[in-house]
Order: sequence, then C-alpha cells, then structure tokens
Amino acid sequence: MAAAPAAVFARQLDCITTDDRAAQLRLYTDDLTYEFPFATDRPRVIHGRDAFARVMVPLWDQARALGVKITGSEHVLHQTSDPERIVAEFTLAIDVQQKRGEMRFVQFLWIRDGLIAAVREYFNPQARSELV
Repeated sequence: MAAAPAAVFARQLDCITTDDRAAQLRLYTDDLTYEFPFATDRPRVIHGRDAFARVMVPLWDQARALGVKITGSEHVLHQTSDPERIVAEFTLAIDVQQKRGEMRFVQFLWIRDGLIAAVREYFNPQARSELV
C-alpha cells in the first residue's frame, strides 16, 4: 500500500532538515512537475525528476558552501477533498554563520502511488537573500 500524503510530506521535510538530498530525490516520480511561481534564481517550472536534480543540486551545494544549516522546522498540513492532494505550510529555522532566521513556505503537493508527482512551492526569495 502506498504511503499517505502526510507521511510522504513528513519524509520530504525530514530529508530537507537533515540535508539528505539523495533521499529527497527518491521521493519524486520520474515525471515530477515542480513549480516555483515566485523564484528568481531557478526556472519557475521544472518537468522531470532528473531536470529538477540538475537545477537543485547546484543550489543545495551552494547553500552548504555558505554554511546554511537548518536547525528546526514546524509545519501544518491541510487536507483537501482529493485524498492525493495536500497543502503544507512550513517554517524552517536556519542558521547561516552568525545569522539566524526563518524561511516560510507553502507547498501544494500531489501524491501518486506514494511518491510526489507535483509540487507548487511558494516562498519569499527576498527573505532567503537576507539570510545569506
């Protein structure tokens, strides 16, 4: 039986907070669609898990090189009328060298057969640039 959307989101959040990006990539379908409607440093729509990795791995590597550490998280999940779709509001506590801050996100997730098939992620690029 496929994992429930809430469990899939929890695994994704755990991968993000522990910086286990290889495990995070395994949570996505091959035909993943990932949208970042307000992004300024990456494509706003990425089709395919491999394309997502090509875009995100350099960004994740850059964050590591800058000393970005996620020190905590909290989240709230909202169920929808579609059992394969959820909305996640989450906040990451982040330390970058001597600075501390928070990044807030909203994700709309579509889960298929226990994997993430599509994500629409909203975040504030300005808040991120203020931290690094």
